[in-house]
Amino acid sequence: MSKKSQITTAQILSAALNVAADQGAGKVTLDAVAKASGLSKGGLLYHFPTKEALISAMIQQLIDETETSRLALMQQGDNVLAAVIKAHANFSSQVKGNTAMAILAAAADQPALLAPVQQISRKVMHEIAEASGDNSEALMLLLASEAMIFQELLHISPFSSEQKANLDRYMLSRAQELMK
Repeated sequence: MSKKSQITTAQILSAALNVAADQGAGKVTLDAVAKASGLSKGGLLYHFPTKEALISAMIQQLIDETETSRLALMQQGDNVLAAVIKAHANFSSQVKGNTAMAILAAAADQPALLAPVQQISRKVMHEIAEASGDNSEALMLLLASEAMIFQELLHISPFSSEQKANLDRYMLSRAQELMK
């Protein structure tokens, strides 16, 4: 892929994520994204021939950003569980507006679009199980961290910012103790 094509793809994905965040899942149409990205519909279709291809790329971008964060944290010395917990906390604080919820809502129409999310979830769970000796508490911490993200994304979290920070600190402390 040429550098210009990479820039255009990034521009389109950014526009699509902004449409999703600002207007909701139902407004992520090829016409709306073309307009928001400053491209013609034909230019958009060159990169993403269908709405499903666009949504799939949006989901993949969110996965890639979280996975990049997790791997960077592991390179800095965090164990796999601590890195996941930190990456989840970073994800929920960095995702703009309703972006992730809008993408999930759009993907709910076609559950196959969520296959990459399922794959990365299985991969991370396997890594944590392997590193912890299949420790149930480690897996529960993973589940708790994911639950907190989904509550945030769905805007149903009952926790204050202070409570979330305390829970994150507790989970990180336990992750460090469990994964020695």
